[in-house]
Amino acid sequence: MNEVVKYHNSLNKVEFKGFNSVEMNLFFTICSQVKEKGSNEIIFNFDQLKSLSNYSPTANQRFVQDLQRTNEKLQKLSIVFDDGNIIRSLVLFPTFEINRKALTLKVKVNNEFEFILNAIDSNFTRFELQEFVEIKAIYSKNLYRLLKQWRSVGKRVFTIESFRNLLAIPESYRMTDIDRQILKPAIKELSRYFDNLEVKKVKRGQGRGGRVVQLIFTFTPQNKESEHKRKLPSVSLYNWLDQDQ
Repeated sequence: MNEVVKYHNSLNKVEFKGFNSVEMNLFFTICSQVKEKGSNEIIFNFDQLKSLSNYSPTANQRFVQDLQRTNEKLQKLSIVFDDGNIIRSLVLFPTFEINRKALTLKVKVNNEFEFILNAIDSNFTRFELQEFVEIKAIYSKNLYRLLKQWRSVGKRVFTIESFRNLLAIPESYRMTDIDRQILKPAIKELSRYFDNLEVKKVKRGQGRGGRVVQLIFTFTPQNKESEHKRKLPSVSLYNWLDQDQ
């Protein structure tokens, strides 16, 4: 499989709150197949979707349920664009038709949002679908695509607030929770796809009383050739500015 996901960077501002790994795999698999297809209706067979999305369960009944849940969450997804005058809030896929008998899914991209997946020459995020679907943790998946937006730069800076929002991190998570349950596992898992991946925590204030205000991720800049390289995680995965929590 050598499918590529490519979309306008504006999609990276959307919070995929409540999505699990299976649902994210299905969504971005669909995105990879409808890109550059305009607003035409696209029909997928179940076997195709299962294969591309690295779907493990084999029962079609379960697969239909997962497709339904994915669509329900997409319908609730807040995709809002503001050009300074008009604010548009619409669903990306107004047609999402599951056919149990034919074992197919019919999808159509909203005419208003064609630009997200079609005729993209600049301001886009690009990554290999196979890499995305083989990533296990949901937080690692989201961080992967957010870093891929800056693949040619090799650096991405988040305020702690934007990091929480974009990864849909529960409000109850303290910095110690984010470190233990999100950052460390993500760095370990994503070092296979980003050479020399590190994260630095920038604090306001000193010592244990200092509050983390930024997270700075750095990695070796990528081009099309280097994106295909795979690398095992290095021994030293972390480079904290201040390791005190």
